[in-house]
Amino acid sequence: MRFIHLADAHLADNSTFNDDLGSFIRKNTWQSFENIFAKNKDVDFALIAGDLFERSYFSSKDFARLFAIFEDFSKDIYYVTGNHDYFDSYNKIFLNQKPNNLHIFTSESLSMFENEKIRVYGLSYKDRIYDRDFPYDISLDKGYFNILLAHADISDSPTNYLNLDKDRISKIGFDYVALGHIHKARSYKNIHYPSSIEPRSFADTENFGYILYDDGKHSHINSNLIEFQTFDLSYDDFADEKALIEYVNRKLTDKKNIVRLNIRSRDPINSKSIQNHLRADFSYVEIDQGLDNLSMLYPNTLLSKFEESLVDKDDEISKLALKLGRDAILRSKK
Repeated sequence: MRFIHLADAHLADNSTFNDDLGSFIRKNTWQSFENIFAKNKDVDFALIAGDLFERSYFSSKDFARLFAIFEDFSKDIYYVTGNHDYFDSYNKIFLNQKPNNLHIFTSESLSMFENEKIRVYGLSYKDRIYDRDFPYDISLDKGYFNILLAHADISDSPTNYLNLDKDRISKIGFDYVALGHIHKARSYKNIHYPSSIEPRSFADTENFGYILYDDGKHSHINSNLIEFQTFDLSYDDFADEKALIEYVNRKLTDKKNIVRLNIRSRDPINSKSIQNHLRADFSYVEIDQGLDNLSMLYPNTLLSKFEESLVDKDDEISKLALKLGRDAILRSKK
């Protein structure tokens, strides 16, 4: 038996980045999703553990594209909704037009699809929260390969989402527990999270993709197209700007890189020049000129007098004035 398990695709997500980068992330997330199904047509079926799309931004055209991918895959797909793609009257209209190979769990109560010697149990969200208890007293027929599919937390701290007791779930006897929600690849006994299919911010630094189950063995497949990278650098560690750029470019992968450089330097640096020479699709360069307590380094100067007039003030306007004023004075030092 071979199947794939994915979750948290967040197709059509409304990115917090600017329009260009947000569009870039959405485009590549769609491509990543399509690639997963195109490359795994030899498996027996697929599991999708919620947050497949962003319901507030998913259009009729998006549903048509999604269903075309599923029809091309042709194998059975079992899908539960999560807190971002939960059912209401809006998406039910489109899901009624789904392809025949897409099997959707439409109830908050545990239900089951059976196919030959496979039984897939699942439940879906009807709202952004899920506050029902899971039926741990379920009895399984061991003549089937039993799968639980859910968008859930297994943390010890209660949340507004489906909370599962990992030890009680493991004792029920499912052959495979396919979860989504945490955007990270994690496993506990027979419980598995596949991660999200693509990173969405600089906070996402792990491997992203899906799980391939192959006759008892499960492997995490790193299939992401995008990679976010952050570099904290000191300009003093490099001979010049060219050496810094070459160092960063050597560290970049063959994926589509979104890069943030935090460079500490006492002297002004041309951040635009650095950006233009990075082997990255998008880049952000922040120059930290180490401006704290410069009045101690340059006493009785225009810089020290300016700094002393503002350094103890805690309001946002004073902080901004301090930063801009220091920069202007240092740039005019020659």
